[in-house]
Amino acid sequence: MFNINDVVIHKSQGALVIRDILTKDFGLGSQTYYYLTPKFVNNINNSLELYLPTATADDYIRKPITKEKVNQLILAIPSMEKIWVNDARKRKMKFEEIYYSGDIHGLCQLVKLLYIEDEFFEKPMSLTDRNFLKKVRNNMFDEFAVALDILPDEVEKHIVTNLGQE
Repeated sequence: MFNINDVVIHKSQGALVIRDILTKDFGLGSQTYYYLTPKFVNNINNSLELYLPTATADDYIRKPITKEKVNQLILAIPSMEKIWVNDARKRKMKFEEIYYSGDIHGLCQLVKLLYIEDEFFEKPMSLTDRNFLKKVRNNMFDEFAVALDILPDEVEKHIVTNLGQE
């Protein structure tokens, strides 16, 4: 169970803060809910409010990874396998599977696609793929920012600065 003011990572919404724990009836009977809002507000999520039943919360939220884990992931980025499926439909399914799993290693593999050389791809990445990967990057950067105690806008610089250092 989480507490008020805990920062958590939501599978698809990034870093959220538990603002309250309350009992409400949204038509399915009275249940206890976490009331969550974004840790880092931006123009996309500035009005996000989420009520998540505490009984099923573990399916959607988890504690953020540690600073040590972030630094391990950064060092591992160059050797991470590139995840690409040529068939667009299968690729979308694979990307969504990784995204909704919340697996931070898999998310890093997807984000890596945004930064690798265009020569890797037979043709330019589609706008749909690029937009999806940017959404993944934003969520990953949220989590890294929480662990590193910096803003999401500072994460890319942190990664570049620390990439390959051992």
